[in-house]
Amino acid sequence: MALVWGVAATFVGFDLAFMRVMGGFIGVSKPTVGSQTCVVEVGPDAKSPSSEVLVGAWVLGLASGRDALARQYDSVDRETLARHIAEVAPIAESLGVPPSAIFVPQHVANANLEFIAFVEGDPSGTARRLAVRHGAQPCHLYKLGAFWGYASLVRPSLPGTRTIFGPEISHHAGEASLPPGVWRPLLEAPPADDSYQEIGQDSIMLTQRVTLHLQRPR
Repeated sequence: MALVWGVAATFVGFDLAFMRVMGGFIGVSKPTVGSQTCVVEVGPDAKSPSSEVLVGAWVLGLASGRDALARQYDSVDRETLARHIAEVAPIAESLGVPPSAIFVPQHVANANLEFIAFVEGDPSGTARRLAVRHGAQPCHLYKLGAFWGYASLVRPSLPGTRTIFGPEISHHAGEASLPPGVWRPLLEAPPADDSYQEIGQDSIMLTQRVTLHLQRPR
């Protein structure tokens, strides 16, 4: 747990660094509704995943989503991105899953839509392996983290606008059995007169709230 929690804590620094260089959909998407990645049979003796597994899956997803968005900006240092990916590699190994694939949109204008297909298509097999080894909940947390990580970095640039990937975040948060009070605030439109920094700090706080909830002993 120390490793997972330590990596989760470094995300605050990553978010702040991205903020320095930087200065919705109508319904749940078809790729999300149709995905069978997290579907697994559960036997009567199945055990609930540990807090470490839940936080680890969430952190892997966050890392994937943040990298996907940050990598679209030439102003983001590539060495920083490489360190970010390297920091979460031991978590994937500890969970017995492959590291997340790198998202590179074919058409930048369609990057958000392409990212939905990327997450649900699971090209690296990370989500599917989480489901097989640890159950559906970690699989959904991984996907939730991916959408959340991407959206939370976009959010400060869109004051007064509802967060992107709202339906996908709602879907996976519900499937992961997260209380609405833990995740729903991210989807609310930040005040139109809030600054980039204020919204960014709020997004960091909301992300930490989810992490702390998952960290609770089971």
